Amino acid sequence: MLPRETKNYVPIIIALTLIAKDAAHYSIQVQPEAAVPTDVVKPARAIDLRLVAETIDVDVETLRALNPSLLRLATPDDPSFELRLPVGTAQKFSAEIADIPPDKWVSWRRHRVEAGETLTSIAKKYRVTAASIADANNLERNAALDTGEKLIIPAVQPQSETKRRLVSYRVRRGDTFLGIADRFSVSAEDLRKWNRLKSNKVGRGMVLRIYTLGGAAESSPTRAQSRSKKKPGQAATRNTAGGAVAANHN
Repeated sequence: MLPRETKNYVPIIIALTLIAKDAAHYSIQVQPEAAVPTDVVKPARAIDLRLVAETIDVDVETLRALNPSLLRLATPDDPSFELRLPVGTAQKFSAEIADIPPDKWVSWRRHRVEAGETLTSIAKKYRVTAASIADANNLERNAALDTGEKLIIPAVQPQSETKRRLVSYRVRRGDTFLGIADRFSVSAEDLRKWNRLKSNKVGRGMVLRIYTLGGAAESSPTRAQSRSKKKPGQAATRNTAGGAVAANHN
């Protein structure tokens, strides 16, 4: 039996699909928008969209609009993932991101100095020490900052984001192996390894083990249950996203 929310939107999606396939038959005139020109880069690993935005001096919403497949603030940890940037910014991105170690791309940030700011005031904003910012930027501890100067901020990733969660995901009708991997921002190789699969084939009802940052991306109930024993008084953590039941793992 389908959940109520599914009953509501499935007929609409089907109707829109039929109309899109033959708009003329339904006397609908469509004027498709021209494709937005973009630059394309392959970060080759996960990177925070805020860091990308700060590196090329655009806002995060611009990046979200150019990359609608991204449901989180970070790209998937997938070497083949293509990140779309505003035209003319790819070279700047590649040059400036090289200043930050790749393993820090999901936690470190950049900050453009505003009038009156000091290392101490900036450090308070990002909850780090002034000394760590000075070291990351090869500055003296008491150095005066120039307005407009861009600093590397060695921010500490929040604990909630560094914990990986074991998610039990029940495969639904229409799901594909690669689609599930993309939804949870994990690689197909890892998904196969975690579930001891030899191919990318999945069947409806199959329950997959997924270690992911932040849980799933979509909302749908599931009857999948964790088989691990819980300590007395420990409540199961049910992720409302992606039809998954999750538990925190470091």
